Amino acid sequence: MKQILRLVVKEYRLFIADKVALGLTFIVPVILTAIFGAVFGGTSAGPRGIRLAFVNESSSPIATSIEEALDTTKAVRLLKTFRGENTIEQKFDSLSAKEYVQKGSASAALIIPADIFSDTSLGLKVKFFYDPKNDIEMQMLKGIVQRTMYSQLGNLFPQMMQKQTEKFLGADSGGLFNREMALLISEYFEVDTNLILHPNLMAWRDSSETTSDRPDFFADLIRIDETQLVGQKVTNPWATRSVGGWAMMFLLFTLTGSATSLFDEKKSGVVLRLLASPISRIQILWSKYLFNVSLGVVQLVFLFIVGWLMFDINVFPNFFNLLLIITAAAIACTAFGMMLAAFCRTTQQASGWGTLLILSMSSIGGAWFPVSFMPEYIQFFSKLTIIYWSMDGFLEVLWRGVGILSILPNIGILLGIAALVNVVSVIQFKKGHVF
Repeated sequence: MKQILRLVVKEYRLFIADKVALGLTFIVPVILTAIFGAVFGGTSAGPRGIRLAFVNESSSPIATSIEEALDTTKAVRLLKTFRGENTIEQKFDSLSAKEYVQKGSASAALIIPADIFSDTSLGLKVKFFYDPKNDIEMQMLKGIVQRTMYSQLGNLFPQMMQKQTEKFLGADSGGLFNREMALLISEYFEVDTNLILHPNLMAWRDSSETTSDRPDFFADLIRIDETQLVGQKVTNPWATRSVGGWAMMFLLFTLTGSATSLFDEKKSGVVLRLLASPISRIQILWSKYLFNVSLGVVQLVFLFIVGWLMFDINVFPNFFNLLLIITAAAIACTAFGMMLAAFCRTTQQASGWGTLLILSMSSIGGAWFPVSFMPEYIQFFSKLTIIYWSMDGFLEVLWRGVGILSILPNIGILLGIAALVNVVSVIQFKKGHVF
């Protein structure tokens, strides 16, 4: 038994000495658990900062209350103005709000019409224009808008009854009837008559207290006219949204492994034999870089074609622009792999750091769940990842069907990331620890 225990202790010593194995066992799970906990755990779980263009054309107190409620909701970032062509701040109208959604600057637009609650209304009505590029986020946003509307039922119902009374009995007789009813209710239930005659002064009730017991007929008092503005012709929305993120994650693993193969080539003596020939270190690095870029393009094109064959993703109508994003993404991923090869000393180190960084970038970059579900500080770091800008570019092309001008920012950012990482990698390679 003592010998067995000594062997167990030996295994622990070897395990602790292996920093890569130690990191993969403890550090990676802790980081991913922290990210998932920030997204789905705690009282603040849920979407944050969903961009909603907002137009309020009504002077009704109920419309003002809806605006104030949405304005204080952390899940929604209410956009009331935009910068026009002359860079002057302008208020949204119905047309500009819809255009803002169509070009991808907002997830949806909520229009409160002037007659949201007129003298002839039997309920509230609003218009909701949306882009379901991210289905989970959009379902959450619809729920928030609907809940906010339902929260006004306590104000709406008394006003509706008073207006209908005045409509059928006339203004004078109806007003007198409403005042008599208010006095009667006040006498028996000790309620201030002002709260009955002016229900907009009533305090809001928490919608969570009434939602489960709300009768079905209340649905007739709330009308949300929904119109999808983008992606109507997408044959398989789920696959179109998902394929880019998963493809990028696998590409990063592939190119990281290919770039770090320099360590194996050095160990086997291939690098020394190449250097003995009229080939310089720079030429070896360039050959490795160009091979990885071409491999990345081929892999991404292959995965998108597989998506077309299996899930009917609309790849070919905008294939040229898709190829531009694919090429920029492959260059950025190759730069990432070369950076690992430049800074790590062994294949095991590169594999460990690569796994940690790739899984972290995938989780916060939007490959696994919507970026809007993350805390704001994580959303900031999301925009520093290759996966975020690649996925955004893929969706612009496949979902929105945009032209080359619209994807130039994505291409520019991906190439900028690649250039910066390449400069750092070249400086590190010149120290000569790889070969």
